[in-house]
Amino acid sequence: MAEKGGNELGVAGFTLGIISLTVLFFSPLYGIFAAIIGLIFSAVQQKKHKTRLGRWGVVLNTIGLIANAVFFYIYIKYVIDYLQGLQSLDTSSFPTA
Repeated sequence: MAEKGGNELGVAGFTLGIISLTVLFFSPLYGIFAAIIGLIFSAVQQKKHKTRLGRWGVVLNTIGLIANAVFFYIYIKYVIDYLQGLQSLDTSSFPTA
């Protein structure tokens, strides 16, 4: 059973904050999910019992959420532009079988 002043949620939130920043360039969507869950864990920890890891979890998850959202927007914009460029290709000059 957990102690009254436990730090489990603070550790989990801090860890998810690090994960959200780590997956920033690989998969921003997973980073957004990790940052939201980590922010919730860290906020609950801070509400129950203020700890250093809980505070750092809030900071890291906030930065991770913003950075992952920006990268996700850039990624989606790039993919949409790329797909529109593919649609505008003139395929009549390609050889046919």
